[in-house]
Amino acid sequence: MAKPEDNKMDTSGTLFIGACPRRLTLLLSVSIAIKVTLIFVFAWHILLIMDEFAQLGYAKYFANGLFDTIHPPKAVGFAVFYKLAHLIGWDAVSIILVARMQTALLACGTLLLVYACARALGEQRLRALFIILVLLCFTNFMERIFRTRSEPLALFFALAAVLVILRGHTLNARKIFIAGILSGLAFLVTQKSAFFNLALGLGLVIDATLRKHFIDAIVRGFYLTAGWLLPAIAYCFIFGGSDPLRIAEGLIFGPVEVAVYSSEAYNGIRVYVLQTLLDNTLLYLLCFSGMIMALKRWKTLNEKTRIALIFSFVITTLVFTHNQPWPYVFIMALPFISLWSLVPLDSLLAQNRRPATRLFILAVTTVTLVSSYCLNLSYLKINNVQQLELVTRAEALLKPDEKYFDGIGMLPNRLEPTTLWLDAWYVLKTRREGKHSEAWQVLTQSPPKVIIWSYRLSNIYSAIAEAIDNSYVKVAPNIRLAGRQLHIGRQEEFNVPLSGRYQLYSETGTPISAQINVEGITLAPPVTLSAGAKTITLLNGPEKALLLPEGNYDGLFKDGDDNNKLFAHTYYR
Repeated sequence: MAKPEDNKMDTSGTLFIGACPRRLTLLLSVSIAIKVTLIFVFAWHILLIMDEFAQLGYAKYFANGLFDTIHPPKAVGFAVFYKLAHLIGWDAVSIILVARMQTALLACGTLLLVYACARALGEQRLRALFIILVLLCFTNFMERIFRTRSEPLALFFALAAVLVILRGHTLNARKIFIAGILSGLAFLVTQKSAFFNLALGLGLVIDATLRKHFIDAIVRGFYLTAGWLLPAIAYCFIFGGSDPLRIAEGLIFGPVEVAVYSSEAYNGIRVYVLQTLLDNTLLYLLCFSGMIMALKRWKTLNEKTRIALIFSFVITTLVFTHNQPWPYVFIMALPFISLWSLVPLDSLLAQNRRPATRLFILAVTTVTLVSSYCLNLSYLKINNVQQLELVTRAEALLKPDEKYFDGIGMLPNRLEPTTLWLDAWYVLKTRREGKHSEAWQVLTQSPPKVIIWSYRLSNIYSAIAEAIDNSYVKVAPNIRLAGRQLHIGRQEEFNVPLSGRYQLYSETGTPISAQINVEGITLAPPVTLSAGAKTITLLNGPEKALLLPEGNYDGLFKDGDDNNKLFAHTYYR
């Protein structure tokens, strides 16, 4: 394997931040502390994207048909991580907020790993802190690192794998094997971690190959792959039992479905590449120029720096050319490109000795970093208050064994008749299939008690209207409950979705006494109704009444239009 080397990052010097004055240390520490505090504030306060609900909710199926319910099949290591929030939380909202805090804490661990990587590359403590601050000034990192998705956890494992390679003076088989295990864990969190796996593999192999150490290149690839396979094989046997190949097939071929259909449904999302470049222009210029300048000095770089540089180039290329470059995907590259942010600053200061020029460089850098705080504060206007209010109301309408449907998964502690994910592709698919679609089958064959309405269901309404219109009634904004609104003296068709006992309620959710006529028979609710079409007339009592499954709804109903902006500004400020 490799020979011991001096493990210093080969920049043109440490001119930008060379010494470690206490005041500068304090300033950087306070600046970073403010950013970290904002991450926790964001985690508690900021609007949730649809994916967060779904990926957090998958943990409720853990050890309960998990691999038979998620479509398309995917690695679900993140479900193990978010299961902790399910164990700590006592209701839907608490589970959501605990998971957000959990991911924010993970972000702190991620920052520590970036700091450790910078130090392993030879940076002084103060310079490593500056690198952390640069990373925290990227809007994509601040706005996505706390979200309950799989990428933050995968990034943590990928950084840990890189750190194992960078630490110490000697790169041996044991280190590469451990890095392979960590890379495998990242892959089991999300298959997008294949980007990390490829970047690390190429970093190790290309470095050895360019030095004409071909045997080393082969050995490195072998140990990295062996380490990667260890958790992957364990995963397949733990979750697949006597049929591990079924799990392995999902791991390898599950993402193919996404890759195949994404061109049709997501052909406009490359705008997010432009968005991140425009929002962070100077920061990207700083980091990318640093990578290019380091590459120009390739022959003078030490082994660890070369591996890190190759990794950074590969992961950046893969992320920015990804066919679905959603804003959260960029966090997979940002920590690695931030490692090179000091290189151009060192070079500029080395080439410009005049005080005025140096002052200008420092001023531009300072303004760039400080301006990010203003963007962070503007992000606070995108809050989750209405989302969590909806979650609380919908949860209260459901007993623990009752089901709901929304195509999103907004209630992490309630089951759904299907985990149908109504993203753009499945919306198109549902429209095409109509009454043969999974959504139609769910609503007609295993109907839920509650439907949580959003733009996703509005987008497929034409395909499912017949299954909803005479079976569910709006009881609050964005909430449909199994039932029918009755008007005194008027015959109403009620296609009963769920058999059981039904009672009459006012529009505020309080029970009322009145008689109804069901298929020619006069009855006084509560009455037992079987599933299927019924003709029902409200005979007396108030002008209007709601015929609903028997339950306690007092104070749970609310008048008002649906909130069509539940997920507005999800990816835009």
